Amino acid sequence: MIKLFATAITALMSWPCFSGAAQAEVLTIEGLAPAQSAGFADIQSIAIGRFGGSDGRELAFEVEDDLTAITIFDQRYFDVIGGRSAVQPDATLSGSARAGVNEYETVEKRRRCVQRDANDKCISRKDIRVNCLKRVIDFRAQVRATRFRDGRNIYTESFSDRQEQTICFGDDTQWANDETVIRTMLSDTAKAIRADLAPRQYRRDIRVLESRKGMSKPEAKFFKAAVKMTKKNAAEACRMWDEAGQNAMVHVSLTFNRGLCAEQRGELDSAMAFYREAQHQSSSKQEIAAAITRVSDHQRGLYEWDLRQSARFGGQGQ
Repeated sequence: MIKLFATAITALMSWPCFSGAAQAEVLTIEGLAPAQSAGFADIQSIAIGRFGGSDGRELAFEVEDDLTAITIFDQRYFDVIGGRSAVQPDATLSGSARAGVNEYETVEKRRRCVQRDANDKCISRKDIRVNCLKRVIDFRAQVRATRFRDGRNIYTESFSDRQEQTICFGDDTQWANDETVIRTMLSDTAKAIRADLAPRQYRRDIRVLESRKGMSKPEAKFFKAAVKMTKKNAAEACRMWDEAGQNAMVHVSLTFNRGLCAEQRGELDSAMAFYREAQHQSSSKQEIAAAITRVSDHQRGLYEWDLRQSARFGGQGQ
């Protein structure tokens, strides 16, 4: 497992943008956010089963496309089986989806012209009650995954969406197309299912901390120079911050930025240690709490990836 974990880190480090270059006072962080449902870490193949309801078939197509497209570290994440197949999947995904469209008359206030001049230019407006037509599109979907080896449901989720549009007499607007709205709802649901079932690689620009309050003048000057260096050479900025820390400089901005540097290098245990120290120095900064959560999620994502690879290759590489 150790070798597999190291391979995942190496793959992250090899992404093209991991040069450390940035265009502002930021460091580019790349990582792996875990699936929101932990039950799929060892699921290699998924069959798309029956999806009932008036829009179930369309949702099944959307889900199949989204799951098939998932790649993590340049490897296809799921073997997606659509329709009938002689291959026995690890799990089967099924469900239902239905959208309903209802329209009814209503009355609402609208600002309207009540007086015009001889040139038909409006010279007086007021709020008046006008006849309107309201359209409501309601969407409901339910999805479950059943594991083949023991028949257990490892995922059950409900999804809902609703869009209302009201057009009144005299409005200069048109109805949004029903089919377009429903297709968007189906697409959003499929994306939510994808996020539940599989991890996601990400690339984010995280701002460094720049506050120098409490530093001596020499420390502040050196720290500011390192902050500016992030625009040209992030690796050098990190070296400067590490040098300051090794010279016994103590400040929450420095500690946090050293953690950010470690996180960028893929040294997650070291990054977490710096962030915990920064939190001890200043527990009120939201950036620190967000960083701790991000690294924790990244560690869990890599751990689940390691387990998945171990199961997939029968323990080879341990």
